[in-house]
Order: sequence, then structure tokens, then C-alpha cells
Amino acid sequence: MINVNDVDWRAGHLPGQVCGVPGHLTKMLSEDPAVRAEGLEDFYAEAHDQGAVDPCTAASVPLLFAMADNPATPDRGEIVKLLLSIGRESLDRDPETSYFTVRGVESTAHVDIVAEMTERAEAFARYAADTDPLVRRPAIAAVGLFLTDGRRAARVLAERLPAAEGIVERLLVVRTMARLAERLPATGPTVTAWLDDLLDGPPRPYADAPVRLSALTHRFPLAPDRADSAVVPRAIALLREITATPAAGKPCDGCRWCETSSRGRGRSVAPTVRPVHLAADFFDPEHPWEEHSPVSSVLRALHTALGDRIAERADLLVAQLTSPDAATRYDALAMAEDIPGPLPRPVLTHLLALLPDDWAAARMIKRGFSAWLRGRFTVAAEDTALLLDTLADHMATLRDIHGPDVWATDNPLVRSAYQEAVMILADHHDPRALPDIIRALETRVDEWRVLHDIDGYPQAADRLVPLLADGLRRIDPHRPDSPVPAGLYLSGLAGLKDSSAIPVITDTLTWANRHRNWTVVTSALNALAAFGPIAQAAHTLIRPLANAPDNTVRTAARTALDALTDGKHPLPTPSTPSDGYGQHPPH
Repeated sequence: MINVNDVDWRAGHLPGQVCGVPGHLTKMLSEDPAVRAEGLEDFYAEAHDQGAVDPCTAASVPLLFAMADNPATPDRGEIVKLLLSIGRESLDRDPETSYFTVRGVESTAHVDIVAEMTERAEAFARYAADTDPLVRRPAIAAVGLFLTDGRRAARVLAERLPAAEGIVERLLVVRTMARLAERLPATGPTVTAWLDDLLDGPPRPYADAPVRLSALTHRFPLAPDRADSAVVPRAIALLREITATPAAGKPCDGCRWCETSSRGRGRSVAPTVRPVHLAADFFDPEHPWEEHSPVSSVLRALHTALGDRIAERADLLVAQLTSPDAATRYDALAMAEDIPGPLPRPVLTHLLALLPDDWAAARMIKRGFSAWLRGRFTVAAEDTALLLDTLADHMATLRDIHGPDVWATDNPLVRSAYQEAVMILADHHDPRALPDIIRALETRVDEWRVLHDIDGYPQAADRLVPLLADGLRRIDPHRPDSPVPAGLYLSGLAGLKDSSAIPVITDTLTWANRHRNWTVVTSALNALAAFGPIAQAAHTLIRPLANAPDNTVRTAARTALDALTDGKHPLPTPSTPSDGYGQHPPH
């Protein structure tokens, strides 16, 4: 049993500061699983917050090793995983630089932690052969990081592969071995020969298609000639061998994406389509929660190694996007985001072919093409029409299936994909988005979304201006930013540049001024300024505001007056603001 009182926890703290780590460590040894989980979470929050490796973290490392050494310690896998995380963060920091902790203390604790991990690296070698896979997996990664004897590390890892349980652990061993050659170049020949044997050696149960794909991928950067044109065709062949029959996957029981997408119009809604997971206990210390198939980490590494060989990466992506395995297809979406420059036409075509899959459509449209959400897909100018036409066809299909009110459907995946598709069309001022823009304003369901692109449809001002005016009339003067800010309606009216909007804006200016709602007053002034001289009728209403109590309002009023008079008439002389705006306050 560890004794937290043997450590001086005052180191690395300013006078009066109290360290909570001893209490967190004690909780992590509790018999109650809920208390242990709370202690681990509290440790991450205080001693390892955002990768913190302060003196408090360093002082806890020997105690964490003592906990991991004891077979009776509950949740040993979490302890070893925590050690790996602390060690990786310490390695990533410059050993010649000191850092300030979250408590404001200068620290070089990362240097001490790396030294401690290196000194105790044999413990990781022991943990790598543990009977508990949750202990083994972080330990395998740690062997590749901290064992300084390269031959010993290579031997430990090579022995682990035949004994590894499941695809996740086998791929982890292969990747760790390859990283060993990067960290200790002297092991390069040994590692290269081992990878070659996995790839082209005699058939063995543990050298299955995923392992051979990983060996091919990690052998490629180590090859003296990186121009091998057979790498991608061979990788595609192995991928097809892996995914020839979709694996019996584990349904998603609450991944972060599904959880955040499961709220529909204020109530819980279960998605009708969920991604499958090939591995129930997915472990990847580099890409946690980002991928659905453990093979995808291998494919991502191959994309990285290929770099700017875009044509080959496109071929690989097409194979991923056309895989019969849903997890492989889903993960390909994220890898397509990393393709530099415009999407190659074959990749774009096969991406768009995934639109009938609700989950893929929602993720792809939101993360990839949505300008509002800073989509990461770049589409060549000559392919823009293909994108818009395909999205419009997809929207029509969804309306056929879900009815004309699909913009507000309770299915969160369908609703998300449909709304984003509408907004992508609106970003390009495509008239096919207009019916949904009008419907959103009429029904007031997520209407805030359409207000940002409404200025692209001046031809429909006769329908849009009354709807925006109705939205402004519903604004509560005491809560002008809820549920939709008045400024959004006003900027929409200004963008349409239709003279019928001027009375609506001046009415808003009047009530906002009466209620001293300076934010709304400023937005209304800016909207009137956008019309220029044709809003001259509002001149008498605006002029007193040039001396309003609010500085932003005064600036906006003078700008509006200048725009309305085309700069030809003198602006009012600023005076001391008061309730009368133009009168000096009494002495």
C-alpha cells in the first residue's frame, strides 16, 4: 500500500497553496469503483490538466508505479495508461526549457519525469506481458518510448505479437516497433527485417491481413527508396481482404458524436442510424475517440507517409470510401479532410455517393462542406456545380422520405444534414435553397441559421422582408437577444437592400431608443446606413442619436447621417450627452 504522506507535496506550490493530489491518489485505491473513477478524474484535472507535468505530477510518479506493481491494485490498466500519458507529455516538451505550471511556478519537472520513466522502463516490459489487456496495451506503447536498450525493446515487442489478443493489440505492437526504429535508429535494420518477415514471410495466424497492412505502412517510411509505386495497390488489396465481409460490429452505445446529436428541438431523440465499432475496447493513445475502426490508424499513417502524392492518396481514399465496412467508410471522411488542395474528382464523387447514409451525410456535410462550420473540404471551381446539384438531389430525396417539413424533422442526423445542405446552397446564392429559407422563417424553427445568408436573395425581398419584420415585432425589448438577436433580422434587411424594409428598421430604431437598448439601436443605425440616401426619411430620427449617452451609438449615428446625406451636409456638433441627447445637463 502506498503512503502518500511520505512525499513533500509542498514542492512546486506557492505559499498557502494546497495540493489535492494525495487525496486523489487515495481515492484511486478505494474499493468503491465510483470513488476510484472520481479520484482518477480529479488527478487528471489537477496534476495532469491539459498535459501538465508540474512538480506535483513528478512527485506522484513513484507512487503510481507502486500502484501498478501491485496486482491487487484495482483498475491497474488506468494507472498504467496514466503513466504513459504523463510520460508522453514529458517527452514532447523541450528538455532545455522550463515551463510555468498552472499555479504560476517555474518548473522543469518534465525532465525529471522522463528520467524516472527511463529508469523504471523494465516495469513497462513486465506490464506488457500482464494477463490484463488493459494493462498490456499502454505498457506496450511505453516500452517503445522509454526502454533505452534498443535490442531489448525490439525483443520484448517481437515476443508480444504472437501472444497479442485481438486486432487492436497486434496493430499496436507493429506500430510501436516501427516507432522504435525512429527513436533509436540503430534498431532500424532489425525492425526493417522484422517488418519484411511479417509482410512477405510464411503464413502465421498472427500475421493476418491487418498486421501485413500495418507492416507495409510502417515499412514504407523506412525504405531507402520511397518511390515504390506498388505500395498503394498492395495496401488496397490488403484493405479489401480485411473488409471483404463486414465485421459483426458493436453498435455505438454513446460515442461523443451521437450524444451531442441526440437532442432534437429541446427533447432527447435517438438517431436512427449509428456507426459501428469493430473493437469494443479500442485503444489508441494518439487518436482517442477519433476513429471507428482500428485499421484506420494504419491507413491514416499511410496517408501521412504518402504526403503530397495526391493521386495515390486519392486511389486509397476511393477504396476506403467504397469499403463494405461502415467503420472504414466513416473514418475515410476524416482522412479526406486532410487532402491538401481541392478534392480530386473521384474522391468527391465517392464522398457524395455516401449521402444516403444519414450518419455519413451529417458528418460529411457539416465538417466538410459547410462554410459556417469552416468545412475542411476544398472543391475545385469546376466541381462546384456537381456538389450543389448532388446536394439539391439529396435534399429532394429526404423530402420524399420525411415530408416537406424535413428542415424540422425529429431525426437529428437527417435534420443536421438537411439544414447544412440548405446553407451550403445558400452560401452560393442557389435559388434551390430559398423555399427552405422561407419555411424556416415562417415556422421559426432554427430560423437564426438562415438569417446569415438571406442577403443573397434580393429577388425574393417581397416575401422575405415581411417575414423579417414579423421576427422583429416578436422581439421582447427587455430580452432583445433571445431567442434570435434583433441584430440578425436587421442585418438581413440591410443585406436585401429593398426600400420596403426602411420603415421596419425605423420602427425598430424607435422602440429600441425608447427602451435604451443601445445594441439594437446600433444595429438599426448600421442597417439604415447601408441604404444610403434612400433612407433620408429617417434623418430626423437619427440626428439626436449623434449625442446619445452610448459612445457606440453616437459613432453609428454619425456614420448613418453621413451615409444618408452622402456626406454633403455637416454633421451635428457633439455635445455632452443627457436624456435629451442634445441638451446639456443642468448644473
